[in-house]
Amino acid sequence: MNNKYIFSFLFLVILTAVSLLLFNSQTSDSTTVPVNISEDEESVQIVEEEEVGEQLLYDGPYLSFAGFEGSNQRLLEELVTALPEELKGVIKNKILFINGCHQYALSVVSRCPYGVWDSSGTYPDGTKGAEWTLSIWISDRAFTAGEQRDVLIHESAHALSYLTRNCNTENNTSFRKDAWDYFGSEEQFADALVLYFGGSYNHYRISGDLTNEETNYISNYIGTCSEG
Repeated sequence: MNNKYIFSFLFLVILTAVSLLLFNSQTSDSTTVPVNISEDEESVQIVEEEEVGEQLLYDGPYLSFAGFEGSNQRLLEELVTALPEELKGVIKNKILFINGCHQYALSVVSRCPYGVWDSSGTYPDGTKGAEWTLSIWISDRAFTAGEQRDVLIHESAHALSYLTRNCNTENNTSFRKDAWDYFGSEEQFADALVLYFGGSYNHYRISGDLTNEETNYISNYIGTCSEG
């Protein structure tokens, strides 16, 4: 009788062990573990272990540029292709369009700006002459916010202003400086062009929609200063 109870007990122990082993083997593949915990334990990233193949998003000259991000470079190039012809006709093939966080601008404002126009190619330390002279930078933050097109047009307006700096009004005065006076500043001129080309995101302009007079002014500016 005692042997019978002992055999039953051993059988139960073995059955339980086997069940636990099977359970662990079935669940181990889908178990996630917390990683990248912040020092204050207020931020935890939980990642499932899996192999992810390397994906090359961009392969080109901008890879060596300080601050280059690249995850939206292809999308940026598509936006550049879709720029309004009046604007693209002036700046096409003269400007570099880079998806990245301009490092000098970052150091100035303590965050990555949505967009930067850099006419002189400014290194992170503020010195000039970098490879990205005449460049427009659109950061991942602009794409995340959904403002990438308007930011691109704003920065392209700065490029337009710079490239047409030798264009004169009918009174033989600088059209560029005349536009600054007319709209209030270079930044407000750039914001006005965003509205002119159907956008809405403005950071500097506070006077609302364009008036008919303002629309005619921009049309005259572009028509006079474009290269054809």
